[in-house]
Amino acid sequence: MTRTKLPPAKAWRERNVADWNTVSFTEYLRDHHAELYGLPYVPAKSWKAEMGMIKRMIDEFGPEVVKRFIDESFREYRPTREYPAPTFTFMFTYMRSRNLPKALRESERVARDEKAEVSAMSAEELVDWL
Repeated sequence: MTRTKLPPAKAWRERNVADWNTVSFTEYLRDHHAELYGLPYVPAKSWKAEMGMIKRMIDEFGPEVVKRFIDESFREYRPTREYPAPTFTFMFTYMRSRNLPKALRESERVARDEKAEVSAMSAEELVDWL
């Protein structure tokens, strides 16, 4: 079985979220900072530390949950003069207890809906069954 070659990790827009890795997420964070706040992304400690946190979350929860967590954190964050934009370290440290459960619930809901969609009978199957 041949495996299709994925787009480069930095090309997060060209990849399915399921195929994102730490590089994809750091590029996503960079792009969203520029788009939402007009600022370059600057990690709180170091790139290595942030990528380690992202990797641990990917390994534990999967990339879809990590993306939902980041998106919810961006949605919820209110910039201040002192902290004009959130870093992943900030999200992981201060927003995780609030936003990770939301991301997990949403992921479970989507999986449940997809499962129901797959197991639902089509109109033809229902007519045949009756």
